[in-house]
Amino acid sequence: MRKVEAIIFDMDGVLIDSERRSFECFQEVFKEYNYKMDEKFYLRLIGRNVKSIKVIMEEEYGTDFPFDTIYKKKANLAGEITDRDGVIIKPGVHEILDYLNKENYKIAVATSTRRERALQLLEQAKIKDKVNYIICGDQVENSKPDPEIFLKAAKGLDVNPEKCIVIEDSDAGITAAHAAKMIGIHVPDMKFLDDDTKELAFKICNNLIDVKNYLKETKEN
Repeated sequence: MRKVEAIIFDMDGVLIDSERRSFECFQEVFKEYNYKMDEKFYLRLIGRNVKSIKVIMEEEYGTDFPFDTIYKKKANLAGEITDRDGVIIKPGVHEILDYLNKENYKIAVATSTRRERALQLLEQAKIKDKVNYIICGDQVENSKPDPEIFLKAAKGLDVNPEKCIVIEDSDAGITAAHAAKMIGIHVPDMKFLDDDTKELAFKICNNLIDVKNYLKETKEN
């Protein structure tokens, strides 16, 4: 593997265990409006920003689908549950972040979540102060699988894209990392990569501890 100077993390499903909660909240709100969402459809939304999710939902449910109302209710419900029950972090989050800081890697979070909410979640998870740069879905024009968010993260860190590793759980994220000419490592959350996307991933790890151990081995060899 080529020399790496920076690690860019997706947030939802990689640092924070939020995708299942989001899916359940969508289902709850959908019921109020007599719509249904199954897991297969929800998986298409993972890794995408609000603008992109709206396009996908209107294609699926029609242009009269009350997206703005439903999405706002979903976000409020998820926020209430998180504020009540706390943020669930993924296994190995603080171990890998502490290791990366100790080894002087630059660290970014590149999430499709809007900035205000992302900063709240990262603060609650005690992650915010351990990273150097944060870029969010409402700070880019194009959603993953477009590479824009990762390229802006690299620029924010002042690191060449080819010297960045991206840690992602979604097909959209791994595709975006590949398009940015970055090293994409997949850590599965709610789904494994599609066969086509799997070919774009440099490596697949079971969890963040495995990623940390791999980086450690690579650095030592």
